Amino acid sequence: MVDDAEVRDVVRQLMRRFEFIAAQAGAIAYVLAKKDSQEFARLLEAADVAMKTVIQPLSDADGGSSAVYAALDDPGGDWSKAVMAMLNRGAIEHTGEQAIERFKFIQSLEERFDAEMKDKNKKRRGRGA
Repeated sequence: MVDDAEVRDVVRQLMRRFEFIAAQAGAIAYVLAKKDSQEFARLLEAADVAMKTVIQPLSDADGGSSAVYAALDDPGGDWSKAVMAMLNRGAIEHTGEQAIERFKFIQSLEERFDAEMKDKNKKRRGRGA
């Protein structure tokens, strides 16, 4: 098991990343909402669809966090090392057949997103919005 200083370092790194991501998302939201509040509302709706149809399936397929959850679930697991490995893993690279399958998977997710957005837009036009 790791010592307290290592655990604190892992948590500190996570906090820095979370704070940066939250600040960046907040800044983007602020700028978009200030520029065009109606378009911002449409973008928020599209982002919700993207989370469900593209982002979450990609995250599930990559499995980067599954090792962390497994380590957290295991009372003897070294969760801090699992978190550090996730933080330091770098880009996910695919080659050959694996890259082709990954491309097809992403393409199918994009098609699902486009279909759901088309449906939402059709419903919105039907309501006169």
